[in-house]
Amino acid sequence: SVEEALEYLKSRNPLPGITGRVCMHPCERSCNRKEYDEGVSIRALERFAADHADLTRITKPKGKESTGKKLAIIGSGPAGMTCAYFSGLLGHEVTVFESSAFLGGMPRIGIPDFRLPKEVVDLEIGEILELGVQAEMNTTVGEDIPLDKILEDFDACLISVGTWKERRLEVPGADMAQPALSFLKQVNLGHREEIGDRVSIVGGGGVAFDCAFTAKRLGASEIYLLCVEGKDNMCASSNDVLQAQAEGITIYNSRMVSRI
Repeated sequence: SVEEALEYLKSRNPLPGITGRVCMHPCERSCNRKEYDEGVSIRALERFAADHADLTRITKPKGKESTGKKLAIIGSGPAGMTCAYFSGLLGHEVTVFESSAFLGGMPRIGIPDFRLPKEVVDLEIGEILELGVQAEMNTTVGEDIPLDKILEDFDACLISVGTWKERRLEVPGADMAQPALSFLKQVNLGHREEIGDRVSIVGGGGVAFDCAFTAKRLGASEIYLLCVEGKDNMCASSNDVLQAQAEGITIYNSRMVSRI
């Protein structure tokens, strides 16, 4: 049944609704089923189970007895919350420290709604909190609480803060461009002012296409992707390229930006 499938997934991955939408699914490209017809669509199957299972009929895993151990996790993205999930089941007392006002990390404030609805993230994060996991939001370790204090109060600490520092282009005028992650974060937090008519995006990966699709939904009429890779070597998925073409987004391949 669909419920059994979701129970199986949850025993290994507490975020199937998230990974079922945004995982790059390299396993499908390497699947040996392709030798017969095509790779198993693992991502779509994960999403189907997460979306369609009757949650009232799901048998939730039972945690072990308390170990008396306390674990601190810095960062509430997929790595941190997955650790919180399994550590909670093992009987440890878990506290997650998150610098923003929301739990979920990049899936919550870095991926657009149309690719990953926020209610999906909130549901799966909420199920982890149901294990008794505590969360301290708006708490930046090193500013609001010293790391030494955490190391003193907890038996173990996992640092899972991700790679939020953005790389800047080393070209004249780069400071006039808006960094991609900052742009997506602001939009996800509700700052959705009109972006203008003509938008140029430097890059050809998944984040660049997310920015392009977001700009389209904010009212931009002309959107250009300036991609250093050739047409046959794009970093983004073929589905992103097809969607961009369908939405009238222009892609310039094999182009280097010399100045802004």
